[in-house]
Amino acid sequence: MLEFFEKYFPMGFSTRDISAGVLGAVFVALISSKTIDSARKRQTRKKIEAKREIVQKRKDDLTQRLMVEGELITVDRKHILALVYASILRVNSTRMTSQLFLENPNYAMPNAKALSVDEKINVVCDFILEATSWAEGLKNVPIEQRGSLYGLPISVKECFFVKGYDATIGLSGLINKPALEDSPYVKFIKDAHGIPFCLTNIPQTMVSYSCSNPVYGNTCNPHDLLRTPGGSSGGEGALIAAGASLLGIGSDIGGSLRIPSHFSGVVGLKPTNGRIYQGTGLHTKNEISMTT
Repeated sequence: MLEFFEKYFPMGFSTRDISAGVLGAVFVALISSKTIDSARKRQTRKKIEAKREIVQKRKDDLTQRLMVEGELITVDRKHILALVYASILRVNSTRMTSQLFLENPNYAMPNAKALSVDEKINVVCDFILEATSWAEGLKNVPIEQRGSLYGLPISVKECFFVKGYDATIGLSGLINKPALEDSPYVKFIKDAHGIPFCLTNIPQTMVSYSCSNPVYGNTCNPHDLLRTPGGSSGGEGALIAAGASLLGIGSDIGGSLRIPSHFSGVVGLKPTNGRIYQGTGLHTKNEISMTT
């Protein structure tokens, strides 16, 4: 460095001047780096805040549409829910259960229960607003053509692609990048006449046994709000444990479905590898799993 200054500035820089210049350049570089970093963090925070505002508005609008005299879970809806849980204990009761949901105006029961639970444990990343129209369309399907999941509301882990909705896996960089088509698993549910109705929370990148990320925040265990429902399919475990979903899809390699099933007290099924179709359409290569 000294030789450089002596060669190109022979008339005049002392060693002290050169040292001060170098230190000044380093200082400016550090300040510039921190300024850029701070700007990026502010931009990320704004992006996350904007996403949360959009989701909250959807939830608020859905709540207003489903309110009956200021109540989400009305006496009638409580009665329907009781009948649903009674019917699923019977053999071959799927048809009865689905009819209870489909006959409820605006497919209100699943959404109303999930909204009420979400206020307490922050479990729903987004509601799939098309679920109501899908439910209406199923009413016209002849009995002999009805699929095995006919009319059943099914929650979906946020990492699975649902057309028109983000699959962020808790990363701000994936906000506002909605899926262009459904994942094979979501298509399978629809083909069997099930109704995906909401997306549930996960830990960031799904590499944690908790259920928290910067985009959607922390999900609590419905049995104890000071505890975690586990992960990475923690949102599924929590929503089902809270009685707001009967069936959901998650994923599991190192316990991502088994751990939240244990933490939340629900049943998890991890199929043998290859038993259920594995392809693209989610932010992981995990096997599909089902929680009930």
